[in-house]
Amino acid sequence: MALPEVEETNHFRLHVPVFKVGGRTFVGLGKDETTAVFCVSEQEADNAATADPDSCAAVRRQDARRSFLGLEVNLGDVDAKRIRDLVERAWRQQAPKKLVAQRDRDASPS
Repeated sequence: MALPEVEETNHFRLHVPVFKVGGRTFVGLGKDETTAVFCVSEQEADNAATADPDSCAAVRRQDARRSFLGLEVNLGDVDAKRIRDLVERAWRQQAPKKLVAQRDRDASPS
């Protein structure tokens, strides 16, 4: 919630928290809230799943489309710093580009 224009809502079917920016989901908790799906790039998710297959998996829809959803992470297996990094990356992936640019300007030293 520390990132700009984040809104928390509930998944329409699973009834778990999801976080959105600009109307687009960037993080969603799993059904039992021990996992989360971060909406990072498909390449980043594949790399993370390859590097740490015990904690991470690239997830895709189960239907015929098999479209990419994000990186699922077992939250108990990764440290808080990694989770914060994934939240930031997912937010940047999904946020409007103008909002990302504004955050970068605001964060840079004057």
